[in-house]
Amino acid sequence: MIPAPLTKFTDSEKGKSYKVFERSVRTKATLTNYDNWLYAFFKYSRYPNLDKIAQLPTQKLQDLLKNWVMDLGQQMKPNSVKAYLFAVEHFLEMNEVVFHKKVVRALIKSDDLVLGGDVPFTTEEISRMLSSTTKLRTKVLIHFFASTGIRPASIEDPVLRKKHLYDMPHGCKAVKVYDESKYGYWAFLTPEAAKSLEDYFKSRELNGEKLDDDSPIFKNEDSNNRKNDHLSKASLYQILSNVMETAQIKRVKNGKRYDKALTYGFRKRFNGILKLNNEVNSNIAEKLMAHTNGLDGTYLKPTREQCFAEFAKAIQELIIDPTERLKAEKESLEKELSEKDELKVEIALLKKESQVFFDGMNSNCKIIEKRVKNPEFIKEVVNAIKEKDGLAKQ
Repeated sequence: MIPAPLTKFTDSEKGKSYKVFERSVRTKATLTNYDNWLYAFFKYSRYPNLDKIAQLPTQKLQDLLKNWVMDLGQQMKPNSVKAYLFAVEHFLEMNEVVFHKKVVRALIKSDDLVLGGDVPFTTEEISRMLSSTTKLRTKVLIHFFASTGIRPASIEDPVLRKKHLYDMPHGCKAVKVYDESKYGYWAFLTPEAAKSLEDYFKSRELNGEKLDDDSPIFKNEDSNNRKNDHLSKASLYQILSNVMETAQIKRVKNGKRYDKALTYGFRKRFNGILKLNNEVNSNIAEKLMAHTNGLDGTYLKPTREQCFAEFAKAIQELIIDPTERLKAEKESLEKELSEKDELKVEIALLKKESQVFFDGMNSNCKIIEKRVKNPEFIKEVVNAIKEKDGLAKQ
């Protein structure tokens, strides 16, 4: 039987091999998942600690892995088996343990089923979520995820705080996600989402909270759990689960997963809006999704302003409230008309400057023509040529 996850290793179970594994994992969120999956394998092995597993002869380890993967396949879907196995493979590779990866992976059945969490939320469904709650923090969370498409771990890895927010044009805000990391990137809030966030901050201040740069964007309001000042990922899931139930959002369950995932439903919508907008630069769209995109993902380093310029092209579609969307459309049209008017003025000025230039040229040509026809002028030119020719002969 495969043990349930969410169980932590004791110090005696870890050993030196765990320390190497732990140091190689990029984020706390990833380590939490890896710990759960590695622990499942550890308990299945019945060895007293991870060092013993890392010291197993290749064939004995290979047999253990094959049996484990086949047993897992009887209890969960192929993609879940791959997730468990990936953590174990990472542990073994970081400890330079020899095993035959292809042989083990060949035992995982192919999965022909439609993946869970593959369906995006619609704008109408998100609108219903907003209407189904009166809690400002819940409304902000909905707007925040709809506007940025961030991953759930982004709210606490590291914790998003006020210092990560920056004012942008058109009433928008920028958010630095994964700050102080090579994976850091810019996400943005629509004017609608930015206003919702400001309302939430004002409410917190009215209730006596003193906000500064280190204040969490999403505050922990659980009086029974004051371990952290910020909202946890687990609490985020609970909030969104409750609001979707209240809003009666239809979600079809396929095995253990729903077709519309709690946070990835927002992310799928965000991705679709960006990718289907032909005006949005595709490489920067990948940056706004925090995707690595081949060499462009490595070498392309757009500025905050450049990223925002592409995000701004999708603002109208990202906005939830129809009234706010119409307002954004009106402002966009007014801006377009204003730009056209400015262009007309520039063209008129260029025409005027060109006319002045050509009038001047025409006047100069007439002066020259008049002088050329003057006999005295011709005589002066001939004498000058003779004089120059005489000096040359000397």
